[in-house]
Amino acid sequence: MADKKPKGNQLLANPDSEWEVTINLDADERFVNGQGTDFVHYKAIPSSIGVKERGDYRKVDAADISATNGFKYKEAGCFTAMLVSNRKSKNAMDGGLFDESTARLIMPRFYNKNGDSGGKRIHLAPGDRIYIKDADVEVPNWQKMTYTPDNGEDVAQFPITCVEYLEDSQGVEYVAGRHFTLNKDGNIKWLAGQKNPGIDPDTGKGRVYSLRYLYNAHYYVLSIPNELRVGRVTEGGVRKTARMPYHAVIQREYVYHQKVKSKKPENIGKDTKRTKEEPDQKPTNYTPIKVNMNIVDDE
Repeated sequence: MADKKPKGNQLLANPDSEWEVTINLDADERFVNGQGTDFVHYKAIPSSIGVKERGDYRKVDAADISATNGFKYKEAGCFTAMLVSNRKSKNAMDGGLFDESTARLIMPRFYNKNGDSGGKRIHLAPGDRIYIKDADVEVPNWQKMTYTPDNGEDVAQFPITCVEYLEDSQGVEYVAGRHFTLNKDGNIKWLAGQKNPGIDPDTGKGRVYSLRYLYNAHYYVLSIPNELRVGRVTEGGVRKTARMPYHAVIQREYVYHQKVKSKKPENIGKDTKRTKEEPDQKPTNYTPIKVNMNIVDDE
C-alpha cells in the first residue's frame, strides 16, 4: 500500500505518559449487578454412596437415588450475572441428536451480600447447576412415557410444571386435574378411580403415551474459558495484582433425570420377586441324542 498523508490528529496506541492504566473492578461489579439477572448456584459433588474402592465402577452396598447423573448438588448462593449469546439448537449426528444450546455468563466476583452466602467469592466448576431466580423461564418439551400401574408415579425427563397435552397409544386424551395431578417433584400421579392408559395386554406393561409439557429451564456449567483471570489494579495507593471474575460457558439441561431406577429410599436393598416362576433347568420330554464323535477316515 502506498504511503499517504495522515488525516487529522493521531492517537498513539502506547502513549508516552506518566499515567498508568488500572482496572476498576468495582465499576465492573456495578455494571453487571445493574444489568444482570439473579442466578442460584448449586455446586456439583460426586456421589460416593455404596462405593467400596475409589476406582469402583459399580456400587456394591446401595444405590444413591438422590444423585443426578452421579452427582449430588448443594446450594452455594445467589449471584447476579449477565446472560448473553443465549441460543437453542439440535443438530443431527451419527449417534442421534446433539444439543448445543449454550450461552455465556458475564459474572461478578462475589455472591450477593443479602443472601445466605454473605458475599463470599464465587467458585465455579464444570458440572455445576445454575437456575434463573424469580423469573418466568418455563420452556416446552415433548417425549414418550410409560404408564405406571398400582398408583405409581411417572417421571418425565424434567420436573413438569404444566402438562399441555397428553395422549396414549390408543388415541385417548387425558386432562390434568381430572385424570392425573403433578406432585411436588414434578412427576405425574394418576388419580385413583379415574381413566388412565392402563395395561397393554400384548406386553403386560403399562401403555405408552405421549405428552407435551412445560418445565423451568436451568443450565450446567459446560466450561470456564478463563478460570484464573488476573490484572493490575491500584487500591489505597498500592499497585497490586487482583483476581478478576469468571467468564463461563453454560449449557441448557439435558441430563436432569439420569437417576437410579428406584421408587422410594426405604426400598434400597429390597429385591423385587419375579413376576413369573423361574424356568426349570431341564426341559420336559427331554430325549438325549447320541452323537458319534469319532473321526472316520474314508481313505
